[in-house]
Amino acid sequence: MSLPVIAMVLGDPAGVGPELVAKVLARDELRRQAHFILIADRDELEKGMTIASQRFPYRETQAPESETMQPGEALLVHHRSSHPAPFEYGVATEQSGVYILETLQQALTLTQAGIAQAICFAPLNKQAMHLGGLPFNDELHWFAHQLNWPHFCCEVNVVDDVWAGRATSHIPFRDIVSNLSVQGVLDTIELMHNTLRQAGFAEPRIAVQALNPHGGENGLFGDEEQTIIRPAMTQAREKGISVFGPYPGDTTWKAMEAQKLNAVVSMYHDQFATALKMLGFERGVTVQGGLPVPITTANHGTAYNIYGQNLATPSAFEQAVLLAIRMAQGSGSQPQGASAAIAEQQ
Repeated sequence: MSLPVIAMVLGDPAGVGPELVAKVLARDELRRQAHFILIADRDELEKGMTIASQRFPYRETQAPESETMQPGEALLVHHRSSHPAPFEYGVATEQSGVYILETLQQALTLTQAGIAQAICFAPLNKQAMHLGGLPFNDELHWFAHQLNWPHFCCEVNVVDDVWAGRATSHIPFRDIVSNLSVQGVLDTIELMHNTLRQAGFAEPRIAVQALNPHGGENGLFGDEEQTIIRPAMTQAREKGISVFGPYPGDTTWKAMEAQKLNAVVSMYHDQFATALKMLGFERGVTVQGGLPVPITTANHGTAYNIYGQNLATPSAFEQAVLLAIRMAQGSGSQPQGASAAIAEQQ
C-alpha cells in the first residue's frame, strides 16, 4: 500500500514552528509513515534545526511533481517570502503573515494537483496573518475561499480519540443564541460524522450538548433544546447519523464515557473545549473541519515568548502530523505526480 504524501509548512517562522518541525521530523520512525513535502524558507528550516539541536534528511526541489521520493527522506520546496523585510522573531509582523499565507497557498496547490493528500501546518498567528493580508476571521475560511468550497466548515478539536466540533465559534458570547439554528446544528452534526468517517470511524457516535442549564428543564430555563437542538438531532437520525443527547454541559463527559461516544457537538466555543483541553492540552490537535482536503495543526499557538530557546514541546504537533497521515489514508484521493512515483516503489 502506498504511503500518503503530506504537505507541511513551518507556520510562523517568528514562533516555535520551525523548531517543532525539526523535532518531529527528526524521528525516523515517523518519517517512514508518510512522505513529506516541506514548503519553507531553507534558512528558517535550518534555523529551526539549530534551535532544536536535531536534524532530518531532506532534498531540495522546485518540481516535487517530478521527484521520486525515498523512504524517510523529505523534499524541500524552498520559498522566500515576497515581502522584502527580514523576519523579526518573537512578535507578530506583516512579514510573517505574508510568508504564512504564501506557503499555505503552495501547500493547497500541491493537494489540488493530487501531489499531496493532506496538509499539516505548524502553529501560526492570526494577528500576523491579518497584518499580511488575511481578509477572513481565521485560516479555516481562508482555506475554504482558496479551495472555492462553499459548504459549511468549522474547527474540530481532537485529543486522543475524542473529537469536538461546535455550532457557533469565534463570536461574542452575547451573540450565541441569535446565531443558533436548526440547520446550523444539523450542519455541524453532519460535518462531525463525515470527518470521523474520514478518520476511520466506521459508525461514529456523536453526543450533542444542550445550551441551557439542566438542558433547559423542558423550557423552564430556555427553549433552544426544544426549538433548535432536538429538531436538528431528529433530522440527523433520519439521515442515518447516530446522535445522543442533548446533554447538559456539566454531565456531557459522563455521558461520553457511559455511552462510549466518539465526538461532541457543542453550541459554543468553550462549552466542551475546556474539558477537552484538560484531558490533554499537550496532545491537542485542530482539524480544519468540512474542507475537501484534510488539514491539521497543533491546538496551540506560536509561543513567541520562547522562540529560540529549545523549550517547545512537540507532542501536540506530532499528534497533528499523525492525524494528517491517518486522514490522508482515508481521504480516498488517488496519488498523482510524485505520489504515483512513490507508490510504484512500495
